[in-house]
This record gives sequence, C-alpha cells and structure tokens, in this order.
Amino acid sequence: MAQATPANGSDQPVQRSPLITEPLSNHPVETMLAACRAAIANGEDVNALDTLPHVGHNAGRPLDACLRQTQMPGKKSIVENLPVIELLLEHDADPRLFSRSVGVTGIPIVLARRYAVDEEEKEEHRAFWKHVLGLFEEAVVRIDAKKKEETEGDG
Repeated sequence: MAQATPANGSDQPVQRSPLITEPLSNHPVETMLAACRAAIANGEDVNALDTLPHVGHNAGRPLDACLRQTQMPGKKSIVENLPVIELLLEHDADPRLFSRSVGVTGIPIVLARRYAVDEEEKEEHRAFWKHVLGLFEEAVVRIDAKKKEETEGDG
C-alpha cells in the first residue's frame, strides 16, 4: 500500500490501496494490473473508499480513481485505465456507489452516461465512455442477479 501524510498532522501515515494509487500512476498497464490483482488476491475491497482524508486528493473508490483524469500525472489518459476498470468490474466493483466519503460526490455510472454523449469530449473519449457505460450496465445486472440469488438462498 502507498503511504500518504494524514491531514491531522499525526505521525501515522495513511495506507492507500494500490486499487486507488495504481490507476492514478504513470505505470505501464501490466504493472498496474499486477499490483491490482495482487491487492485483490490479498483481500482488498474493490468498493472500499480511499482512506486519504484530504478533500482535494481523496480519490473515492477504485472505479473513481480510474476515471479521475484531473489527478492523473502528465499526459496519462483515463483510456489507459480500461484494463483496470475491467478487472475491478470482474470482481464486483459497483459503479452505482457514491464516490467519496468526503467532499463532492459523484457516481461513476452517471459520469459515464454524461460523457458518452458530451459533444465537447473528443471522439476517442466519447467512445471510451460509451464502452465503459456498457461495462457498467453489465456489471449492475450481474451484481443485482448475484444479490438476488444470495437473498433467495438465505430464505
């Protein structure tokens, strides 16, 4: 896990999940995927909120980190995070969850719906958002079916 300095000035660093830090890095896709797979294998929650208390730097949930263009280094594009998004969705990341425990909140599936049709977005980005929206909608169906199956199994 990556460490960050806490907002309260204590000496205890905040542990940040690779599921949050890797999508915001400049690492090659293979490196990001390896780190995220290892984190998932170690039991990290694909829906967990970022632990960083700073409002301006809290990346939300792992899916949010993948879509947070403004926090990405250099010329990295959110399009480069597509394999990480797919991995998170394979492990039941829910695109309907609010993105942050602090500050302004958003919902990844709502962002995808908005940017998929935004004429001000470059065509490459609109195509990305349309694809991601389809992945999100498939994930929602799968997650809801799984929850329904679990509920019926309990009753």
